Amino acid sequence: MSRRAWLHLALAIAGVAVVIWAVVNAVSPSISCRGVPMGPGDTCRNAEGTKVQTYEDRLEAVTFSTPVMIGTGVVVAGFGAALFVAERRRTASVVG
Repeated sequence: MSRRAWLHLALAIAGVAVVIWAVVNAVSPSISCRGVPMGPGDTCRNAEGTKVQTYEDRLEAVTFSTPVMIGTGVVVAGFGAALFVAERRRTASVVG
């Protein structure tokens, strides 16, 4: 298998990994503020202290970003798989 085919396969695997990560994060989101776990009712200030987010705000952001991450992962995985198949067909026709 060519180096190019391996890279296309790696791209497809990366897309699948993004989908898996997004699904796992949606099932049990870990909301934190600069590495400190947050719970309902907690707030988090940005580094400058100019903006405050609540636990609920951050949880909502995770909830809304999950479909985008899943969709992106599916597109990347599909693109990598299509490139992999095309590369395998190309090298098979050259060899055979």
